Amino acid sequence: MKKIGVVFPGQGSQYVGMGKELYDRFGYVRELFGSADKALDFSLSGLCFNGPADVLGKTFNTQPAVLLVSHAVWTVLNREVKLTPSVFAGHSLGEYTALLAAGVFSFDDAIRLTRKRGLLMEEACPAGLGGMVALIGPVREKVEEVCRSVSREGYVAHPANLNSPDQLVLSGTTEALKEVVERLKGQGYKKAVFLNVSGPFHSVLMKPAAAALKEELGRLSFPPMSAPVVPNVDGVPNRESGRVVDLLFRQMFSPVLWEQSVRNMCGEGIEVFLEVGPQKVLTNMMKRITDIPCLHVETMEEIEAVRGALS
Repeated sequence: MKKIGVVFPGQGSQYVGMGKELYDRFGYVRELFGSADKALDFSLSGLCFNGPADVLGKTFNTQPAVLLVSHAVWTVLNREVKLTPSVFAGHSLGEYTALLAAGVFSFDDAIRLTRKRGLLMEEACPAGLGGMVALIGPVREKVEEVCRSVSREGYVAHPANLNSPDQLVLSGTTEALKEVVERLKGQGYKKAVFLNVSGPFHSVLMKPAAAALKEELGRLSFPPMSAPVVPNVDGVPNRESGRVVDLLFRQMFSPVLWEQSVRNMCGEGIEVFLEVGPQKVLTNMMKRITDIPCLHVETMEEIEAVRGALS
């Protein structure tokens, strides 16, 4: 069997109808969706299947929904193909799905926690004050230099997602981001795209939310991991459940070091990656980081393709 790395997507991968194929096919998937509905006391399954898209796209709905669907796909894949991953990782929200897959969280705790995380992130910054912008083809040294020179108390812009060599996402106050983009025009990036998000995620403006999340995490107990999970904050595979609270606390206001995470997993000898969950955001990203194949897994057809590729 090849050495496998399993990665889970984050916010932005959601779409109306996700998870319905596996829900219709497997009774144990229907039980998972029912458990999520019960844990949150509303029909998260109905939101996944029927939308509307703008309601599904709200941070506090998106996070438990993407975790639910990703975990449902992982559950089917694990039952049908019987995998033994060498490492798990996830992009932002996806780190929670990775910890769930590694046995650190119970399913109900993970669903409630991601719902709470989304609410805290939504409340941390007044609407319109903060945001995020993706820079395509960035010159990182120049970007970081300008961010440092622009930022001051209450007026901040800094790297939030170091996704791949050709994509860097900045987060901060809207006016500071606009200033950075303007000052870097023609020398710091090829294209700038302001993202449709509800806040300045992975920035210092999330510190109040992080403190409240830490309290929530402190109420939980964490069993040993079945396999190491790569945290976003340092990209180094972690095997200690006792570090999870601090790592997730810092993740809220620290950059997602995704490119470094992938390179470190490659250094661990991973021979194939599986992106488990809705859409192919990470699969497309991985192609720009490594030549190691990444297979997307969401449908039964893709699950069968994985069975064939790994047999």
